[in-house]
Amino acid sequence: PKYDLTKEAIAGAEALVRWESPEKGLIKPDKFIPLFERTGLITTLDSYVWEVICQDLKQWLHNKDTVFPISANVSRADLFNPKLVDILTGLLKKYEIPIHILHLEITESAYTDNQQQIIQVVKKLRSLGFVIEMDDFGTGYSSLNMLAEMPVDVLKLDMGFVRCEALSSSSRGVLSFCISLAKWLNLSVIAEGVETKEQVN
Repeated sequence: PKYDLTKEAIAGAEALVRWESPEKGLIKPDKFIPLFERTGLITTLDSYVWEVICQDLKQWLHNKDTVFPISANVSRADLFNPKLVDILTGLLKKYEIPIHILHLEITESAYTDNQQQIIQVVKKLRSLGFVIEMDDFGTGYSSLNMLAEMPVDVLKLDMGFVRCEALSSSSRGVLSFCISLAKWLNLSVIAEGVETKEQVN
């Protein structure tokens, strides 16, 4: 879930994939996602997740339930798929989903490849009305360069920023800088991994 501190209410969610193996039990993404990326299966997995999200959103809309925006990961391989835009817009049309409630998360690591192509694809998606979130901001050296060029709406701070119960003064300074930068750029900010009262504060 995504929680709005100003309204003190759920404001959205991120769809995350987990692998429940009959033999090995719950397998976390850091164990299988790199394998899927190496084999090219990540695009199939992503498409599956997008479709399940759209199915759920359609059901909630049909039931007149409260509907929140759901964020979905878009992997590096997806961004090089020339059919990506058609796949995403096709799913929205198939399930009659308003475009603004399917948010797309682009990881910072995606920017390390063909930057201009990625920027063009993201610009196209954003021009259509998708909300673009920059995921894992602050985990690599390309963050600021990517932020300067990539058209995004939401900055997601990597959970490493708030993981420590007692942040050092320098860590607090970096965190404060990132939030101030996002506000200056008129971006919404999501802090990942907030679980305790101290982290909320």
